Amino acid sequence: MTDGFAGFRIGIAELAILGLLFPAECEDLPVWSVEDRAIFRRAADLVARKGDDLFVPPGDGQDALAEAQWEANARASGWWPFTWVKTGLDGDCSRQVHDLTLPLLWGTEWLLVELERRRFTYADPAIRAASDLIRQAKSRLDVLREHEGGFVNDVPDLRDVCERLSDTLQGCCPVLMAWPVLEPEPA
Repeated sequence: MTDGFAGFRIGIAELAILGLLFPAECEDLPVWSVEDRAIFRRAADLVARKGDDLFVPPGDGQDALAEAQWEANARASGWWPFTWVKTGLDGDCSRQVHDLTLPLLWGTEWLLVELERRRFTYADPAIRAASDLIRQAKSRLDVLREHEGGFVNDVPDLRDVCERLSDTLQGCCPVLMAWPVLEPEPA
């Protein structure tokens, strides 16, 4: 992923950024505060810098995504599941990883609303692809929540369905994301 202004394919990181910038508003939960949105913005900045394969800092280390996950789970317990990935040559080790399915779902829901506002119909491939991604993301979240998190290696990946959405969007409308150039992290 690049910083600045560029055309690119929409993937997990880009949809998660949209979701962190526009988190879901649920009727049965309080509205996100300005402080909550600032936390999500920092998490979006982290995803913009690092991409979609992000490990949770070891020990008591916190990063912006861990803070955002905590805020989401403070609203509804287990809303954003804690997840691990199997590591090592034979998968006998594990490491906690940030799963971006929930913010990806929020971003796709936001994108779907924007497409519908522009008078795309359900017959349009972009609407169908976004709806399919929402359905698969919800299914993935259901499995992760049922197992109270767990190993992401054991649940279907969303990369292929994100790729289909990106293909259909490129075929029907321009997709641009402007992101401010970020200062490099201190060494």
